[in-house]
Amino acid sequence: MFASLEGLPTTSGGGNVFDKMKPISKGVSLPASNTDREFKKAYDTEPMDVTTKGFTIFVSLNTDKDSDTGLLGGNTPPVTYFKFTIGETPTFSFYFGDDAPTYNMIIPTTKVETITIDRKKILVSVKMNDDSVFEVKNSNMSWTFADKNATNGYFYEKAHNMLIGVQPYNLTTATLFREKKDELENLIPELEKEGMGMYLWTIDSAKTYFSPQSFTFNDTLDKEFLRTPEYNFNSLESLDTKNSYVSFTVAVENKAKRTNNFTGRHSGDSSYFVSLQFPGDEELLAPMGVGDDGTTVACGMDSPAGRVLKSITPVVKDGNVEQVRLDFRDGSHYIFPDAETGNFVATDKQFTDQMLEGKVKNMIVGIGSPKEAHAKEVATRLEQDIDGTKTVMVNGKPQTKAIAWTTLSPPMMKVIVPNPNGKGSKLITIPLTKEA
Repeated sequence: MFASLEGLPTTSGGGNVFDKMKPISKGVSLPASNTDREFKKAYDTEPMDVTTKGFTIFVSLNTDKDSDTGLLGGNTPPVTYFKFTIGETPTFSFYFGDDAPTYNMIIPTTKVETITIDRKKILVSVKMNDDSVFEVKNSNMSWTFADKNATNGYFYEKAHNMLIGVQPYNLTTATLFREKKDELENLIPELEKEGMGMYLWTIDSAKTYFSPQSFTFNDTLDKEFLRTPEYNFNSLESLDTKNSYVSFTVAVENKAKRTNNFTGRHSGDSSYFVSLQFPGDEELLAPMGVGDDGTTVACGMDSPAGRVLKSITPVVKDGNVEQVRLDFRDGSHYIFPDAETGNFVATDKQFTDQMLEGKVKNMIVGIGSPKEAHAKEVATRLEQDIDGTKTVMVNGKPQTKAIAWTTLSPPMMKVIVPNPNGKGSKLITIPLTKEA
C-alpha cells in the first residue's frame, strides 16, 4: 500500500543491531511530503517508469514478534525501512534522522536500475542491475532474489508469510545461511557468537513511501509526471506590453496539428518547430481557452485587429517562465502550458479548420519593442517556409523580389512583394476560387 511520509520514527524502536553490522553511513532523510503538487491524471491508470539517478522511494516491513522470537531469538526491530535509490545499492535503517545508521541490504555491486510505480494496480516494482525485482503489490512484497532455499542468503516463503535475511550481508554469510538453513537451532548460536545474526519480516506488512514531491528534485521528472502547479494570477503583475513580451517555441509532433500560417506546407524540420510571441500572434491565432461563461472557446476569435489582448501575466520562478495567462478583451482567458500535457493549443483565425498544437519549450519574457520583435519573427517564419526549388537563393538567402506560394485549404496564392516606399515587404493574399 502507499503510505504517508509523515509520522515516521526518529529513534530506535527496539530490537538488536549485531556487532558485526557496520553502518555504511549515518543520516536518513525523507523526501518532503507536504506539497500542493499532483500527479498528472494520465498516471492514474498508466505506470510511471523512472530511471533517473537519485530518485528514491522507501519500503517498510514489520517483524512478527512471536515468529522472530521462536525462530531467531527475537532480535529484529519492530519496523525496518528499506531505501531504494536509482544508481545506488539498496540499504535499510530502523529509524530516520541525522544519526540514523544505514546498512547495505545486499552486496555493494548491486544497484537499483528502474523504479516503476503503478497507482492503478497499487504496485511498486524495483529492478536491480542483477535482473532481480523487488515488488510491493497492495501490502504484499516479493523479491526474485529471495527464495525458500535461501539461495542468495535471503529466505522467502509466502506460505509462512516471512522473509529472513542474514546480517551483516555478504557472500560468506549468505553462503553459510544457504548451507545451514535447515539447522537454524545450530546456526543462530554460531552466528551470534561471531557478532552476527538474522532478521525476520512479514511479507504482507509492506508499505511504500513516496509523494509527488519525490519527483521535484529533477526538472525532467517534474515535467514528465507532475501537473504544473496552480498559480494565483491575481497576485501577480502583468507585463508592460509596450516594452516587453512573452516568446516561446512550440514543438509540433503531430503533423495534423500544423497550420499554413505558422508551420507552412513543407515537410522540412522547420515545419515541426514554430516560435510564437504575445503580444503579436493573437492577430492570427485564437488560443483554446475559457470563455466568461466557463465554456471552451477560441479566445479573441472575433475581436477587431489591435484590440484582442487585454493583459499578459507570466509566472516567473528563479528566472524561468513557468506559466502564462493571456486575458482577452472578449472576456475569455487562456493559461499555458497546459498543466496536464504541457501543450499550447490554438485555432488559426484565417484557416479555422486548422489547429496549432504542440509542447511548449523555452518560454522567456523578452525586453524591448514587441512590434519589432514580432516583425523579425514573422520574417523568419516566412523565410523558413520558402521552397528553395522555386526561388533564387544566394548564400542561403532568398533573392527573388516577389515570393509566392499556394495553400490548399482554402485554395489561395500568397505573394510577398516590396513595399512601394522601398521599406520592407508586404503580404498579398489572392483567392483562387470563388469560395475562398
